[in-house]
Amino acid sequence: MILYFSGNGNSRFVAEALARTTHDRAVPVTEAPTDLQDEVLGWVFPVHAWGPPKVLCDFIRRTKPMTRPTYVYAVCTCGDDVGRTDRLLRKSLHERGIGLSSVWSLQMPNTYIGLPGFDVDAADVVDRKVRALPPRLVEIASCINRRQTDIVDVVPGAFPWCKSHVLRPLFYKLFTGDRHFSTTPSCTGCGHCTKACPLHNIILVEGRPVWQGHCTDCLACYHRCPHHAIRFGRWSKGKGQMNREWQHSEELCRRSISSSTKY
Repeated sequence: MILYFSGNGNSRFVAEALARTTHDRAVPVTEAPTDLQDEVLGWVFPVHAWGPPKVLCDFIRRTKPMTRPTYVYAVCTCGDDVGRTDRLLRKSLHERGIGLSSVWSLQMPNTYIGLPGFDVDAADVVDRKVRALPPRLVEIASCINRRQTDIVDVVPGAFPWCKSHVLRPLFYKLFTGDRHFSTTPSCTGCGHCTKACPLHNIILVEGRPVWQGHCTDCLACYHRCPHHAIRFGRWSKGKGQMNREWQHSEELCRRSISSSTKY
């Protein structure tokens, strides 16, 4: 079983592509059982603040492994680098008696816009990342099918320990949570944000979205708003939304992966 969390679709795409090429099934952690019984477990998730997202960590803490899986792998998607995400995940899994056989990071179109210096990727960067996806996913799937172990194929970036152990806690303390979300007058109350939220954290009250306090900071509401009417503090003003070119390239990417698969 492949357990995944995805806010904007990047990690869902990866999980579903790996499920097809490894003859497995992809299940979101928001719907998955906590009594894990599969011999092969895959974890697919986006990097949040140089670590696994809170919702994934919470799910791992609730798991009750009924059997010890023989092969466990992880693929973390990121806009750039992952810091010490792989080590944080390994520690969380170890606390539940689950090992980690191999781990990869995979660059995909950036979605984080919450602080100065962060924005969605330019069209040419999206194109480069999308073109690199099929061979990279086929390579990862091949390793998984051969049950290769001891692979740590990630991009930690500069100062990874500092990012994951110093900046990450500060980031969560100061810059995360749905208290920073608001809407502009262009909000029409269409409800796209309520449907986009993977945690069902948004409701409409008198035609306006209201966040309920259990946000995992995936920014799906921001990116899915058709009127670009959602703001994340003052930092998201003037920022872009997830590049539609990537969303339009998904089917093409799937076909390329399928045609390259030899299993």
